[in-house]
Amino acid sequence: MSDHIDTLKKLHTRLIDSRDGYRESRKQVSDEASFVGFFDKRIAEREKFHTELHRQLGVDGVEVSEDGSAAASAHRGWLKLRDAVTGDDEAVYDEIINGESALVEVYDDAIKATAGHTGYGFLTEQRASVQRAIDEAKAEKARHAIA
Repeated sequence: MSDHIDTLKKLHTRLIDSRDGYRESRKQVSDEASFVGFFDKRIAEREKFHTELHRQLGVDGVEVSEDGSAAASAHRGWLKLRDAVTGDDEAVYDEIINGESALVEVYDDAIKATAGHTGYGFLTEQRASVQRAIDEAKAEKARHAIA
């Protein structure tokens, strides 16, 4: 299999992990928590991103699993976020920033790997949206630190 397909499969899996991680973390918080809106936006966004990538992989004849990863590092990251939800808001935003930053790296790999391949231009906008989520989480963290 070509490197760009392997890289896209990795991104596909990470998007599932991200969506599912936000879903699990969302279950742990009350509707009044400051980051509920952030979680809800990310869940919807990751579902959209996953659907777009899944559709394009299908067009290219690539079959992908709908399961997330069994990777210990991804799982540990989401457990940290889930556990942070019961702690202070700054810890939650730290874990969000860490997870989103790791996702940006996977997007960077995917964008580089798909250079010259048609149909994957949407990855650049998706990556920019993840970067905006990082910026939003950093701003919220700073706002909570001041409060």
